Amino acid sequence: MRGAWPIVLVGLAGPLLAAESTPLDVSHDGVALLKKMASASRRLNYSGTFVYQHSGQNETSRIVHFVNPAGGEFEKLETLDGPAREVIRTNDQVTCYLPDTKTVLIEKRSTRRFPALLPEQLSGVADNYVVSVTGMDRVAGYDCRVVLLEPKDKLRYGHQFCAEAGSGLPLRSRTLSEKNQLLEAFAFTELRIGGSFSRDQVRSRYAARSKEWKVDHSALAITDVPADTGWSLTRQPTGFKKLTELKRSIAGRAGMVSHIVYSDGLAAVSVFIEPLPKARPARSLSHQGAVNIYIRPIADHMVTVLGEAPAATVMQIANSLEFRGVASR
Repeated sequence: MRGAWPIVLVGLAGPLLAAESTPLDVSHDGVALLKKMASASRRLNYSGTFVYQHSGQNETSRIVHFVNPAGGEFEKLETLDGPAREVIRTNDQVTCYLPDTKTVLIEKRSTRRFPALLPEQLSGVADNYVVSVTGMDRVAGYDCRVVLLEPKDKLRYGHQFCAEAGSGLPLRSRTLSEKNQLLEAFAFTELRIGGSFSRDQVRSRYAARSKEWKVDHSALAITDVPADTGWSLTRQPTGFKKLTELKRSIAGRAGMVSHIVYSDGLAAVSVFIEPLPKARPARSLSHQGAVNIYIRPIADHMVTVLGEAPAATVMQIANSLEFRGVASR
């Protein structure tokens, strides 16, 4: 799992897209296909195995996803190589079992995971990307349509998806750098679409034996309050708009943390501002897969900016951040 801040990187959930009642017109309407993909990954029943490729490494996971006809979304995700990890999700309640450390993490859903990588709202995508359906391919035994998102500038990454020809379920996802190099990729190697809801298939194999494990509820102690943080950008990257602004109280943090999210309709960049720790951090740039993370001190604050965007974009946001005072109410 990614670190503490990346967990909330794309926690931008909104209402589920309405299920499409008619088949997609294959007139190369790329944005319509993206919307169908976003809906399919959340509204369909499916199970399978996929591989995540990044930084020269491969990680294999098994996923089972059901939507109960009576209402409710259920998912089980488990790693098949490396340290064991199992994630059980019921709607927005997430329980992560880590048997190696005998730990159970309980939190609210805040990330998009393959195959549900696309945001549920796609406004602005066509303004910042050239979206096109470029042909057909085959993944995990299914025919799929290739959708290409070419960025209109160097401020964002390119993306390629392959959507199952009938349902629109994303079968493969690739993220390409500003130099057109592969940053990360997801792809099903085995998949079953459809099937009836089965509670047994989404039950944890560790629930019974974890009764004596450490249970970490700290993520649930996060309290978000919409607020004017007083921080703004002097040079906001073209195409990125402020999506959310709030203050949050986090267990273990010395004071309130300001959180601002900017998005171009697809990529999201999170800005966190918190009181400077006793050990003043140096400026640093790192990355995890396609996520760039930049830390810099500003006066008596520490700023952490991270997002699935080029390093230059993340650094521009961090370096143009300025405190202008909190607006009076």
